[in-house]
Amino acid sequence: MSFFKKEHKKLANNSFSFLQDKYHDSEDDLRDACKTGKKKLMRKAMKEHQKYEYALLYRKTPEFKALSQNKK
Repeated sequence: MSFFKKEHKKLANNSFSFLQDKYHDSEDDLRDACKTGKKKLMRKAMKEHQKYEYALLYRKTPEFKALSQNKK
């Protein structure tokens, strides 16, 4: 089983700045969800935040770098 899901790998094809913006937006949403104390809302926000975090991490892997070079 791969650490990164297909969703993360597909998202990683977006620009770094796009992913970084989405990551920071989701971080703000996560903070807001935590302030409410609603677990369901916090889980949803964390899932969204984690999605962008993993996409950013995948961009740093040798697998992604090799795929990126093959596309050029």
